[in-house]
Amino acid sequence: SLEIIQRYDAQLDYWCSEKDRGQTHAINKGFARISGDICGYINSDDFYLPGAFRRVAQAFSENPQIDLLHGICQKVDAQGRPLQQQLGEIRNLTEIVDLWERWLRPKNNLNFIQPEVFWSFRLARRLGSFNENLHYTMDFDYWLRGFDRGMNVHAIEVPLAAFRIHQSQKTSDRNASILELLDGIEPFLAREDKRISPEDRQRMLRHCKLTRRMIEKSAAPPAQQVRTLLSIAAEEPSLWSSGHFWRYLRRSGRRVLLPRKAA
Repeated sequence: SLEIIQRYDAQLDYWCSEKDRGQTHAINKGFARISGDICGYINSDDFYLPGAFRRVAQAFSENPQIDLLHGICQKVDAQGRPLQQQLGEIRNLTEIVDLWERWLRPKNNLNFIQPEVFWSFRLARRLGSFNENLHYTMDFDYWLRGFDRGMNVHAIEVPLAAFRIHQSQKTSDRNASILELLDGIEPFLAREDKRISPEDRQRMLRHCKLTRRMIEKSAAPPAQQVRTLLSIAAEEPSLWSSGHFWRYLRRSGRRVLLPRKAA
């Protein structure tokens, strides 16, 4: 990365390579120096697509009330070959805290990924810095704070950035990422909030309980996982109608009936 930066030194306003407290601290150091009207950042694995900046600038110019803009994110493999495209569908507080209908769907997730998201400097001043205490979900926390403050979101159906999927990326530690997401949303579910219906709130609390318990049991034998699922369903009978509950049960049940052979 350092060699690439040095190659383009004359075209960069500023860069540095120095010790920091981690990724989030490095991002905050960069944003402390910005002076433009539109904000965004990208990790070294990912890349912007041709024409992205022009389309983003055009959208903000035509819609000056926008706080946050997002487009299509192209997922690619380690070699940069296209896999699938994703366009987030999050418009309010209820939708961002509903992990099970946005981030944790069986397929075709509807969440923001990150490199395809841009926001106004006006919003950046309102939200402040990214939370350096978070290892995986500092961007989710930032968006969550934005929705909590009523930010105006706008989507464009244009590919803006590519997100590279490979085994060594931070978010490949799925359970740790999910636990940070749960920590972020639970304060909004622990109290009544007129922006979240009582039905949605109770449903999400049940799914928080289910998800945490299954992560705790992720290393347990499949039969024990099945017993845990049945115990949770006895405590929360509404989970019998949950697709997420049945996905856990099918996965663990198959492992009981078809155990993996030892290598």
